[in-house]
Amino acid sequence: MSDDRSERLRQRRKESQERVRESGSSEVSETAEASEPAEQSESSKPSKPDKPDETGDAEGDVDDSSVKEEQVGTYMYLPQSQKKELERLYNMLKAEYEYEYGEEFEKNRAFYPLVVKYGFESLDGLDASEIRERLDSL
Repeated sequence: MSDDRSERLRQRRKESQERVRESGSSEVSETAEASEPAEQSESSKPSKPDKPDETGDAEGDVDDSSVKEEQVGTYMYLPQSQKKELERLYNMLKAEYEYEYGEEFEKNRAFYPLVVKYGFESLDGLDASEIRERLDSL
């Protein structure tokens, strides 16, 4: 399974590089290469120009940039039940938010940062025995 994912990522990176070359954005890619580590610049050089404005005017210029350019990729392993619950919660919040505000609720740009922020708040200040209790309840 991880081989498929890595192959897809390699393919996307290759396609992104080809799009940059085709669009004649050598100045942009040279700047990105000079300011970022090699692996990160390859995966985050191009923003998605064909993607419509995602959040309206609320965030200003942030709309045109890729989430990869704004945030740091973080990978984690979860039990299947937690992954399923995370997906369910995202889908519920996405539907409610998009219905209410008429704008996209992105998983990587909005949902995951909310989960982490409010997860931090609920764990902040716990002592060792409280941490043990929460681990035992997983």
